[in-house]
Amino acid sequence: MSQFNAFVQKEFYHIFRDKRTLLIILGMPIVQMLLFGFAMNMEVTHIRTAVFDPSPDQSTTQITRRIEANPYFDVVGQVHSEEEVNNLMRQGAIDLAVIYESGFHRNIVHSGEAQIQFIADASDPNRGTVATNYVTGILAGY
Repeated sequence: MSQFNAFVQKEFYHIFRDKRTLLIILGMPIVQMLLFGFAMNMEVTHIRTAVFDPSPDQSTTQITRRIEANPYFDVVGQVHSEEEVNNLMRQGAIDLAVIYESGFHRNIVHSGEAQIQFIADASDPNRGTVATNYVTGILAGY
């Protein structure tokens, strides 16, 4: 054990004696933390969103307005078919599609339930997951 302690003392002596080695040992982790701190921004903003509403009504309009009012979403417009949603997604023009079922308000009134489908661009899984969670949070208060 005393040989190991002597070895460690010798290495510390050499490290503190050589300024370049000391700079590398202390400076590199600091530089990496700073660079990765700015590069690894997990906040997702400006989510380009398209809305497909086959039967517009007061409920879907209200929900769409909530999404539009949220600063994380940029609603690029209303689309008129699911095929248009798929084309926009393939082109990379949107990050998220919100698709209401036909008769959304009628279903809420009669059964208390209605469905909304979210299609997120999974080319960036983190962005897709966060976008879906954001819009789910908006709907939680509805």
